[in-house]
Amino acid sequence: MAESLSEYLSRIPEHVREEIASSGIDISQIVAYIYSDMAPDGTFADCWIFFDSQLLYVMTGFDSVEKRNGPKKLKCVYRRKSLERFELSTIKKFETERFIGTARLMAHLEDEKEAPVQIAMFSLGIAGKSERFVKHFADMKEGKPFDAKANEEEELFCPKCGTRYPNPARKVCPKCMNKMSIFSRLLGFFKFYKDKLVLFFAVILLSTLFSVVSPYLGTKLLYDNVLTPGVDANLYGEVGLVMLVIIAARLVSLGFNMWQGYISGGLISYVVYDLKMKIFTAMQKHSMGFYTNKQTGQLMERVNRDTGNIYWFFVDGVPFFIINVLTFIGVLIIMLVMNPILAIIVTVMIPFLLFMFRFIHKSFRKFHHNRWVHQAVLTSHISDSMGGQRVIKAFAKEREESTRFAKYSMNARNADLKLSNAQSTVFPLLGFITIITNLVVLALGGCMIVSGYAGMTFGKLMTFTAYMNMLYSPMDFLSGFSNWWARCVDSAQRIFEIIDADPDVTEAENPVKMDEMQGNIVMENVNFEYEPGRPIIKNLSLSVEAGHMVGIVGKTGAGKSTIVNLMARLYDVVDGKITIDGIDVKNIATKDMRKNIGIVSQEIYLFIGTIADNIRYARPEASMDEVIAAAKAAAAHDFIMKLPDGYETRVGAGGQDLSGGEKQRISIARTIIQNPKILILDEATASMDTETERRIQDSLSELKAGRTTIAIAHRLSTLRDADVLAVINRGEMVEYGTHDELIRKKGEYYNLYKLQFDAVKHIGTAE
Repeated sequence: MAESLSEYLSRIPEHVREEIASSGIDISQIVAYIYSDMAPDGTFADCWIFFDSQLLYVMTGFDSVEKRNGPKKLKCVYRRKSLERFELSTIKKFETERFIGTARLMAHLEDEKEAPVQIAMFSLGIAGKSERFVKHFADMKEGKPFDAKANEEEELFCPKCGTRYPNPARKVCPKCMNKMSIFSRLLGFFKFYKDKLVLFFAVILLSTLFSVVSPYLGTKLLYDNVLTPGVDANLYGEVGLVMLVIIAARLVSLGFNMWQGYISGGLISYVVYDLKMKIFTAMQKHSMGFYTNKQTGQLMERVNRDTGNIYWFFVDGVPFFIINVLTFIGVLIIMLVMNPILAIIVTVMIPFLLFMFRFIHKSFRKFHHNRWVHQAVLTSHISDSMGGQRVIKAFAKEREESTRFAKYSMNARNADLKLSNAQSTVFPLLGFITIITNLVVLALGGCMIVSGYAGMTFGKLMTFTAYMNMLYSPMDFLSGFSNWWARCVDSAQRIFEIIDADPDVTEAENPVKMDEMQGNIVMENVNFEYEPGRPIIKNLSLSVEAGHMVGIVGKTGAGKSTIVNLMARLYDVVDGKITIDGIDVKNIATKDMRKNIGIVSQEIYLFIGTIADNIRYARPEASMDEVIAAAKAAAAHDFIMKLPDGYETRVGAGGQDLSGGEKQRISIARTIIQNPKILILDEATASMDTETERRIQDSLSELKAGRTTIAIAHRLSTLRDADVLAVINRGEMVEYGTHDELIRKKGEYYNLYKLQFDAVKHIGTAE
């Protein structure tokens, strides 16, 4: 729940509030505030900037600690050095300017002839809070109410243990999380296979029953009923009969074990399939921002390795855990019935072993998590290296990449070694404890046989020893099970982080269906930032009429591609609104958005498959004639026909290696076959020679007919057909008009055009 204004103001430290009140300022009337670790002149200080409806206050001073009488020996006080006041009526707006390590808050005055005033300076980490301060002021100037949501700060650390959240959006602490809740959630995937689960448990129960009976048949009957001196019986016949019974019991138990393996393997395969589908489906729902902050290798680890860990835990871990628990209970009861004294000696060590297992679980979970982190880094490096071989070769960085790989591989090796060393140390110690216990039982049991105490016989002692080994066998299994459990929970946590993460871009509950758009696009006061406090688009308004072409120009990094990404709703605006045909893009059905908006990006990607499949990706049902027509329109048909298998030539990983221009032409053909109503060209011909570019421009001229087109290009000559041009600088639209209007204006566009014209003229002169 968003906090109220009073809760927001209560976050000001008490000693600062006291100083503000002593200056005659009503704290309850404050609209917004910001703390700065520097004074306006750049010196270090504790500075507070805040405003009410009339004045802006800049209070500079220092925090200090004083000794006081009473229960609290120390008290924090604020020593005010200065307090400046500015009339808000003279301030038009605030702006945050960033430098390398610092930033400053500037006030633009209503009198535009006056230079902006520097209100405060602060370290770069406070710049995000400064942006929220700026927004509060802008809202107040426009008469908007206090925006509690804009003031919310991202909580990065767990308040209970102080551990940094792996994903601040979820706020789930690996140390404090409820592990059982994760496991129970995993079990929820089994609810669709109840019949198989019932059969699975029935087979396990029968298998365990035969396992528990086997020692009695194999030892007690043999030693006490057959091999006892003085027993008048057909020795060989009795031995043979007992052996047949033992073999039969073992065969039945073996059969049940095999059956249980078939059932569990098939059952878990379905569950892991469902889990992988859940992960992959969740990944498809996430916006582009999700993939910007994740490495491909890490995501692959979660889909493959983490689900693999869960698979083997349920295949090899859970069934045998159930078997061993049932075996433990059954054997313990039998031992207590056979000889309570020896049974008590054996069970005395159980609490100690259980404590050891709990300690092992916590320790090994850290080892496994550390191992996963380094393995994920190593996998990501391999993925980056494979994908960036052209760059590596171009800059002769093979040795450096090998050095980096050696470093990451060494970290992974060290993590594996720590885990292996821990296993090699702990498990033999546990085994030694069980050996000592066995020796004590054998010695005491032998004394009971000699003394004839409690009817102890050699057969009973051997049977008891066999059961004792069966009792400790589950303990040995639990040591390995704690490993599997730790690995499974760790993997499940990472998987659920992806599944539970809320997409940045979500479809409305009742989306508006727009099967065919007209193409009127309006951006109203749009603000956008990839990272909090780092605005990319600032209060931008832009209108595109249906059927018209708008060219967006500007320097590299001005925000041109971001604008078209917002139009296509690959990202959502932070503030403001974008409408298509009068409907907010947030309310339009995602499927209709994707169908009606075609994008030819400067970032080209071809999927593994044939060229024909890549072209018809937007419309899989497209005929071969339509594919060829689209390729011809994109000037791709000629080079495709020269390939070994023509349109059936495989591209992508392990396929035909195409040039950048050839890939771009296939990408354009893919958009042409989509036949969108709104066409976005983001440096669509950047990778092509002049002749090919001219041919594609002619083809695109036909494609643009009757469509709304937004084109981005650094070469201004490619925008000669644009109805209107928008000039972007640092996320703001500084100029808007036709080519002739902007040239006559002699502003930003004129300077860009003149630079390119002079460059071409210089090249021509040099030739």
